[in-house]
Amino acid sequence: LQGIPIEDDGMEVLGQGLVGNQSLIRLHLVGLDEGMTVTSTGWVAFSTALCDTSSVNSTYLSNHTIHHICIEDDEETIPRDISLYLQLNKEHPQYVARCKIIMSHRHLDMTPLLHWGLKFLPLAVAWFERSKPCTTLIIYDEDPDLRRRVLNESDEAFESRKLTAMYEFVRGMPMEAMKRRKELIVAAHDGNDEIARIDERFRQVLEQRDGKIKQLEEEIKRLKERASGEGVQLGER
Repeated sequence: LQGIPIEDDGMEVLGQGLVGNQSLIRLHLVGLDEGMTVTSTGWVAFSTALCDTSSVNSTYLSNHTIHHICIEDDEETIPRDISLYLQLNKEHPQYVARCKIIMSHRHLDMTPLLHWGLKFLPLAVAWFERSKPCTTLIIYDEDPDLRRRVLNESDEAFESRKLTAMYEFVRGMPMEAMKRRKELIVAAHDGNDEIARIDERFRQVLEQRDGKIKQLEEEIKRLKERASGEGVQLGER
């Protein structure tokens, strides 16, 4: 785009246009009218388009395609967070969506997934495992000597985050399981066999939940003790 009177309002429109766009990879704004300036307000829409943090789903649906924005051939005007998202889009497209979710949502709300029951738990664990490379990925700035990690988080911190999410998911199961009791009322007129079958399924769900909670509590305790021990060793040094 060249020679157009664009300021914050125009940048907002352009940013909104990036939402859902999967084809544009470079945006150059050159020859802007003299006196036209873009402030941090104008960049907000771009930041939201590249990484909408309003929800996990919104982050997933953000723009992961564009990887270069230039204003008057001066990339120093681009805010640091937007520069990070652009580099992430460019250098790690296979991980970009998961990395943005991990970066933007310290606490992952598992409540919307409870209706899937415990059968969803292995899928959630697998998602975290596929996201773990985000803790080791490196992105490079224009200066090849400058590089930084996408997510500055230790393996222990990431593992603790995963276990906490799984723990909260399993802890949320009792309410979901109790709802199944309502099926007893509906099934009452169908005979005792149906009631017994539903009650047995309810009992199995609770047993699975209790087992998972105990396992996760032990693992979280182990990680805390390990982190505490490492802190003591660093203090002695």
